[in-house]
Amino acid sequence: MSVQPSLNGVDLRPRWRRNLRLYPIFYFFHDLHFWMPVWIIFATDEVGLTFAQLGAIGPAFYVITSFGQPLAGALADRFGRVRTIRASLVIFMAFTIWFAFSDSFWMAGVAWALWGLAMVAITGTDSAFLHDTLQALGRERDFERQAGRAFAVRSVALVLATLTGGVIAGEIGGRGALLAGTTATGLALMISLLFREPPRHESDQDTHGPSYVELLKETLRLAGSTPTIRYSLIFSALLVASMVPEFYLLQPFLQGQGVEVGWLFSALQAPARIATVVAAALAFWLAIRFGIVRTLASMPFWVVLVYVGIGLLDHLGAIALFVILGLARGAQLPLMEGYLNRRVPSRLRATALSLNHMGWALIMLPFLPVFGQVVNDHPLPTVFLGLSAFFGPLLLIVMLLWVRADRNERGRLKLPPAIPALLREVLWKPQRRSAPLPRPIQFD
Repeated sequence: MSVQPSLNGVDLRPRWRRNLRLYPIFYFFHDLHFWMPVWIIFATDEVGLTFAQLGAIGPAFYVITSFGQPLAGALADRFGRVRTIRASLVIFMAFTIWFAFSDSFWMAGVAWALWGLAMVAITGTDSAFLHDTLQALGRERDFERQAGRAFAVRSVALVLATLTGGVIAGEIGGRGALLAGTTATGLALMISLLFREPPRHESDQDTHGPSYVELLKETLRLAGSTPTIRYSLIFSALLVASMVPEFYLLQPFLQGQGVEVGWLFSALQAPARIATVVAAALAFWLAIRFGIVRTLASMPFWVVLVYVGIGLLDHLGAIALFVILGLARGAQLPLMEGYLNRRVPSRLRATALSLNHMGWALIMLPFLPVFGQVVNDHPLPTVFLGLSAFFGPLLLIVMLLWVRADRNERGRLKLPPAIPALLREVLWKPQRRSAPLPRPIQFD
């Protein structure tokens, strides 16, 4: 059913076009998180948290962002995209102000919960808002271009915030950087007041499809019967989880190398963030040049190389190794999502991608408290070597299982003749699927 472009003789299309003009500007201010390059240092030096305490409150964020998504989506459907976006901004401002004046473990824990609520309220709602606006204008096919433009603007804002956040903190302290971020979020909130709720097709609102739980069960059954989907989800979760520690350790590494909070402190963090953006933009080229499977299968070696290198070098020059990790982080998500999209039926794709996120978040729940205690009790070089020893074997095993399943699916599994017959039966026995899958498009 088509959307009516007018109401009581008033043409509504200019309102929806204004949504499109404001959307990237909104996200520019939304992503000016000036506190990001100093938040760990602020939490440990000014709030007084130990790394063990940071690890203990971290799981709250991942529980909320992983399992709160269906509820947040339902609220956005019930009360509107624009209202939900505005609510997320108010909660995010409450998080930054609360965290800025935190002075205890429990106050920091509340801040982390507010952070998770703000993130889960806007994630997915923003895409639905953009798509509904384009649909109202009859421009649904323009979604990728508009979303890509917003991603580019957000990337610029993130890099700018990384470069300047340390300067702000060096001049007026970490609390000042948090409050500066609050101001930027306030500007985003003011822009959102100019948004107008786009209409939705009546058929979209009246049709009652399967629930999220039903889709989740069906997706799990599909993954259980399809080795390529099963192992790619596990491999992706482990790969993302293996790179999360860098989020916590980059700032303490710089501090340990004698770099004071200021311009240099921010500038040394920027290359890794820029590398993530560049790798995400070049992911398609990597798929064409090297193949999706080959590129992703190489990433466990990147992770181990980075952690071993930083642990052994223990020098400021090791900052270059963080750039390698940034490249892996940026390329991993679009490549793995592309791999899954070609194997999962359309009706289950969104659920499968949510499983992709939920998987690594579940790994973080038991990992972060242990990780925080280890960082608290051991020097950073030992921590980096321990990370390589922990994640390296796990990634290698799951990667081999996934590559084997992929080759088996395409009928390109080559067995080395030296493998004994028993090992052939145990390790290389063809896996059966419950139903034949369409032959996926491959880049390699």
